[in-house]
Amino acid sequence: MEVIILLGVLMVPAYLLQTFFGFKQMQSFSREFKRMREKGRVAIGRKSGYIGSGVIILLLLDDQGFIQEGKKLQGTSVIARFKNFSNFVGDHITDIPNKLSKIEKEIGNVKKASLDAYTNYQLVSEGKEIPVKKSMFGKIKSIF
Repeated sequence: MEVIILLGVLMVPAYLLQTFFGFKQMQSFSREFKRMREKGRVAIGRKSGYIGSGVIILLLLDDQGFIQEGKKLQGTSVIARFKNFSNFVGDHITDIPNKLSKIEKEIGNVKKASLDAYTNYQLVSEGKEIPVKKSMFGKIKSIF
């Protein structure tokens, strides 16, 4: 019984801390997206990291589709923050699949998130909706 109480005493603050930092990370995303959106169109790419680090890429585009600014949120925890991602600045967003060599030193999820930003841009440009990706639990549920 004492072990259960001790676990509860330890887990509740840990859960509250994670919730707080998750909220702060969502605020950081909203603030960064809003700031970039005020300057122009923004392409967003994401790749979840089930075990490794997940990545969110924000690319600010001018009216012709050239990348003016990039931000990258990468990490395994809720304390990760946006950092500059200037690898594609000056390139047209449709050139991303051909210019992945610019991010050769990055982890695979950065490449996948960059391609996701390109794909999302293409879909929206064609007037299509971006499909909702299933979460890990959604994928597991569909198996059963």
